[in-house]
Amino acid sequence: MVKLDERLAACAALVRRGSSVADIGTDHALIPIFLWQSGWTDIIASDVKPGPLNCARENIEKYGADVKLILSDGFENLPPCDDIIIAGMGGETIAEILEGCKHKSKNTRFILQPMTKQERLRDWLFQNSFEVIHETLTCERKRKYTIIYAKLGEKT
Repeated sequence: MVKLDERLAACAALVRRGSSVADIGTDHALIPIFLWQSGWTDIIASDVKPGPLNCARENIEKYGADVKLILSDGFENLPPCDDIIIAGMGGETIAEILEGCKHKSKNTRFILQPMTKQERLRDWLFQNSFEVIHETLTCERKRKYTIIYAKLGEKT
């Protein structure tokens, strides 16, 4: 079983059972592999760069996981998914990625974990009628991480 650190485990814990999932900026595909090992079946790991996607491919093959890999700049090449994970980037980058989301609906859930500038992400979410459903804080190696669980609000 793949072992997630506290930050990634907190993100994975927010994914709804049975949902289709996209991990944007997957890097090593650890969350998608963990979800597959935990019973999810409709999982996409995407990244904008071939290098990280190749690393993800190696891990997926190592664990024999059934995870679809997609080279994509944010949402550009992704089909609609129920739960979207964007973790390990700056808040401004996450906001830019969300700007390109064409498939969002009131049922879509966003699991967002900014490494920096979370205030920029929060401003963007507020200005674009998102509702923060839940937040969690985790600590790893003396660093604190916020995970924001959000959806489109009623004003959209």
